[in-house]
Amino acid sequence: MIDVFSATVPIFLIVAVGYVVTRLGVLKRADMTVLSTFVVKVALPALVFVSVAGRSLGEILNPTWLLTYGVSAMIMMGLGNLYAKARGRSAARAATVGFAMSGTNNGFVGLPMFLILLPNVAGLAAGMAMLVDNTLIIPVALAMYEAITGAGGPLTHKLGVLVRRVLLHPMVIAIILALLLGALNLELTGMLDRAVQMVASSSSAVALFSIGGMLVGLQVRGQIADILTAVGGKLLLMPLLAVGLVNLLPTLALPTLSTDLRVAAVLTCALPSMTVMAAVAEQHGEGDLGAASMMLSTVISFFTLTAWMMGLRAVGWL
Repeated sequence: MIDVFSATVPIFLIVAVGYVVTRLGVLKRADMTVLSTFVVKVALPALVFVSVAGRSLGEILNPTWLLTYGVSAMIMMGLGNLYAKARGRSAARAATVGFAMSGTNNGFVGLPMFLILLPNVAGLAAGMAMLVDNTLIIPVALAMYEAITGAGGPLTHKLGVLVRRVLLHPMVIAIILALLLGALNLELTGMLDRAVQMVASSSSAVALFSIGGMLVGLQVRGQIADILTAVGGKLLLMPLLAVGLVNLLPTLALPTLSTDLRVAAVLTCALPSMTVMAAVAEQHGEGDLGAASMMLSTVISFFTLTAWMMGLRAVGWL
């Protein structure tokens, strides 16, 4: 029990500090955008590079782990769309609910938690999760939004734009560079390595602090049903799907995951919604729903993640 709380309490203490500091006016809510941009484009890619460096391509491309997360996310995206359309919501609202139920906050919450709870596989799990995020979940979500607007030109042009976005994303570049250096049997020199390590070590605290600051001024009125559906699906149903998949896929001749990676797969799916979801939703008139779902799932995940950890401990996985 102590190690379960030691993995969650520090995370949400930092989130709470970010909220209080912003609420008191020491920093402005707009400052959180700058902090989160630094994390996504600089610190987090550095941390992913450090975590993936030295690992083989076969290790980072574990089919059972990648399929568990990817299939769970696509099922949740589909369910979110079906729910919204059944309730008569707009296509943009349906895309946002689906994105909120599938996109996972691996960098801001997942990696800091795994560094405490599963240090031996933290970097590997985060690297694989971000690979799925940037090559599957985010591109599919963007394609749904682009289909609504009809923008982007011919299908080949749209696909070209999505491929470029994926390949030029800093976190994907970090993964490619780390694997390339490993394949060439190269490593960073002492001073450069220390510099990268220093930038990487800043990512967790700054990311969690910025989430707390973004909680200030949260508005959810008039959208409670959609928000609760998105949050409940993300925090409860998606990890339940992962439990089924990590047990089912090995029966289909895929590799069996180690205990640590199995736990990481389930907890990855139990993480709150990804922060980029709110920014994308804002561009399509659903910013309030996106931000509210992301923020509320972050707050509630303190309790649901703890419950999932206790459940995994009870069945002997953790």
